[in-house]
Amino acid sequence: MIDDAQELADDWESIRQGYYLGEHDETVLSCAERLDAARAAVPRDPDATAFFTLGLVLMYGHAIWDAEPEVADRASVALLAVASDPGLANGACDHPAHPCDDGDPDGQLESFGMLLSLLAGDSEYRWEDLDEAGEDPDRGARWRCPHNVAGFARWAGAAIRDRSRSDEADR
Repeated sequence: MIDDAQELADDWESIRQGYYLGEHDETVLSCAERLDAARAAVPRDPDATAFFTLGLVLMYGHAIWDAEPEVADRASVALLAVASDPGLANGACDHPAHPCDDGDPDGQLESFGMLLSLLAGDSEYRWEDLDEAGEDPDRGARWRCPHNVAGFARWAGAAIRDRSRSDEADR
């Protein structure tokens, strides 16, 4: 369980919505650092890794458009490291599809408040709340799946990286 999970999730959502009153870049960097620590932990807690990964994904818009270049680069590197982590990207999975595959990953960000709360282990929600169609008997499995986490990380990390490269070319 992540002690400050609700506060972090609220801050990250505030950054996404554009009304966060704190230091945006510091919050992104702190999330990247905590993601690195979660990935390095032995044993690794997959929910903590997913929590911080998806927190960075939630803030990707700030990293693309408003963050200092070194902050955007740090977020991109952290996300792409998750995306290429063999333990996440290459693990066995029997899901036919994941939420990150739906063609509109940005649209999935609306569900992240609930998702982060569930991953942190202290939630008023249930995993069933994320699967309105009721297609999956273990409804949280597709969201928690390492392939899904890696897919969102790949999408957001590449978007941040590509925007950063575009900005460098314009200078």
